[in-house]
Amino acid sequence: MKIAIITDIHHGPQSHTKKDGWNGLGTVENFVQHAHAAGADLILDLGDHISDSNHETDVKAATEVATTLATFKGPRYHVLGNHDVNNLSIADNEAIFGQSMQSQVIDLGEIRLVVWQPGVKITAGVGFPRAADELDWLVAALNADDRPAIIATHVPLSGHSQIGNYYFQRNPQYSTYPDHDSVREAVEATGKAALWLSGHVHWNTLTNVGGVQHLTIQSASERFTTYPLAAEAFAMLTIEDGQFTIDVQGNDPFHARLPFRKSGERPWMSPLRPFNEIAERADVEHEGA
Repeated sequence: MKIAIITDIHHGPQSHTKKDGWNGLGTVENFVQHAHAAGADLILDLGDHISDSNHETDVKAATEVATTLATFKGPRYHVLGNHDVNNLSIADNEAIFGQSMQSQVIDLGEIRLVVWQPGVKITAGVGFPRAADELDWLVAALNADDRPAIIATHVPLSGHSQIGNYYFQRNPQYSTYPDHDSVREAVEATGKAALWLSGHVHWNTLTNVGGVQHLTIQSASERFTTYPLAAEAFAMLTIEDGQFTIDVQGNDPFHARLPFRKSGERPWMSPLRPFNEIAERADVEHEGA
């Protein structure tokens, strides 16, 4: 199984660290060509197709991205990012990309791809809404089948450190959901998830939490890790013989190969209580002896 992945294209007006005059379509075209050449079974787009401006401009930019991605001769699945919904509705995006932007489960034979679409609308000064509002659907989807699942979201839920991140070191509340810990624990409790794929944070990371491998893929447009060049990143995820390989192409390359298995196949021990609680309990037991 080969899944070609692209995220955070940010096609449209200049913003933040993007290169002056950035046009994401060339990178998207290269991505589609690479996916064809590598024999990808499907493409997965993890959101933030555009740099939002206004409704008219956003429709034009998103349509250009959708048209280019549609040149892939195979299935494609899209996740909504926060920039995709600032001026466009979910219905607008569905019309532009020609498919549902609701959560769904894709049957990939021996594995499943769970495209989970919790809210991605950011409130200034607050951040993302609670993801737990959509958690019942995700847990039910994971428990409905015993095959290992790959979860795909725009926003990561690993809770990994943002130290060094241009956007989020000083703004960590915008890097994930406020209830990421409880969502993650509920997913881990199912024992069914193997990988969790996300974008949003504009860098490559791999974080193992509770036996679930959380991967974030670098943005196509970003350059804070590759200045003055744009990262022009996209990735190929290959799953075979009980292992997965992730290869990120472009100016910020990344490679990893690890076992592909459900988290429940090798459960982690529950984290130790705070040391001070252990010490206090030991003191009480000692005094009572």
